[in-house]
Amino acid sequence: MPSYIAEEQRGAEARILNVLFPTILQGLQLTHQAADQFGARPHQQHLLPMGPRREHRPVEYQQQPQRYALPEAYAQLAADRSFMDVAAVLMPVVQAIIPPLVEQLLSFGPPKADTDQNEEERFLQFVPQLIGTIAPIMMQVLPGLLQTMHGNRSEHPVRVTDRELNQRYFGPIVQATLPAIIAQLPDLLAIVHGDQRTPIRYERMPGRDPIQLMRISRSDLVGAHRLRDGDVLHLTETPAPPGTTEVRLSLAPHSMWWKGIQVTDETHRQICFVETDGDRYATFESRSVQAGGAIVLWKARMFGEHTPMYVIPIGDLSPDGKCLNFHWAAD
Repeated sequence: MPSYIAEEQRGAEARILNVLFPTILQGLQLTHQAADQFGARPHQQHLLPMGPRREHRPVEYQQQPQRYALPEAYAQLAADRSFMDVAAVLMPVVQAIIPPLVEQLLSFGPPKADTDQNEEERFLQFVPQLIGTIAPIMMQVLPGLLQTMHGNRSEHPVRVTDRELNQRYFGPIVQATLPAIIAQLPDLLAIVHGDQRTPIRYERMPGRDPIQLMRISRSDLVGAHRLRDGDVLHLTETPAPPGTTEVRLSLAPHSMWWKGIQVTDETHRQICFVETDGDRYATFESRSVQAGGAIVLWKARMFGEHTPMYVIPIGDLSPDGKCLNFHWAAD
């Protein structure tokens, strides 16, 4: 018997699904290509012409060479097919794990108002219990889903021990789901127990009015607190030549998604932009931001779209004669 009434259950589950599913789908993009290399092999190349098979035509038409898919295009088609296969069963699997996940969150207890290092350690202690709840449900649900999807073509029942199930479906979904739940734990606990954290402060994107950014503080970065979208950034400050400011960006070894840091002045003019796919270091005159300006933190979200996420007034960092080292530790 659940410890919450039915109406509250449905509302909490719907909000949790809205929070989790985009993050899980984003994580699935990272795992499905590697997993597909070990799954069932797709059809042979010579069976995949670029166009439909042609009927008998006069000789002058038959003399045109037939076009086949190039190996690169074929590999991309196979990867896209694999991703869509896994994504098709992702939503039912996530829906199946949400009710027991809510029970786990209720037993875990409410979060602190501000996430600190002790709270992070508490989250990590919750991981074994979480895995013990989520993994068996996935193993129970996936065979039935795949059997239903491929029922007309399957001569034998799908089993948990099937190589394709484990390497093309179960593995990628687990690898995308568990990190997403851990990263979103503060938001999930807030949904179930009530949000005790300080309200989110939004500010306009410099020079791009329709976009709102989450306002963060220097203490969020120096203390490496987990931010609202699951990111952890650690800011360290070292000396720089007087009259100048330096910005550096570094990533954790396991991070694969694009990140960027933009510096603007009081007129929203961009002073510099450092990113993981280009220059990770920039220097500018401190006087260019004495009258105002901001630091905007960007990251790649779903489907790799580069998106501004957080903003901090550069005046909060006293930038003159400093090197601001931003280490993106988690996302």
